[in-house]
Amino acid sequence: MEWTTVQHLDLWHVGNCSKPFQLHIATFHPTQALVAIASGTYIIEFDAYTGSKISLINIGAHVLRMSYSPTSGHVIIAILEVSSFLPYS
Repeated sequence: MEWTTVQHLDLWHVGNCSKPFQLHIATFHPTQALVAIASGTYIIEFDAYTGSKISLINIGAHVLRMSYSPTSGHVIIAILEVSSFLPYS
């Protein structure tokens, strides 16, 4: 299987079909029918054929870039945006 171009990707909140899901980053698995999306601080993995959610994780930071590891099945490598707020004295 080869993923080259995504023309259109619709994601909707379950139970509220009138509200689209705010997608920030998406990546496709190079050999399996899997797609992972990042929204806010969450990474969600879906089956690309059925649209079923496979896994969800709150990583605690916004994802800037991500990709599947080429040497492993379900490992996603993510580059995070970490912001720190220092109190003024």
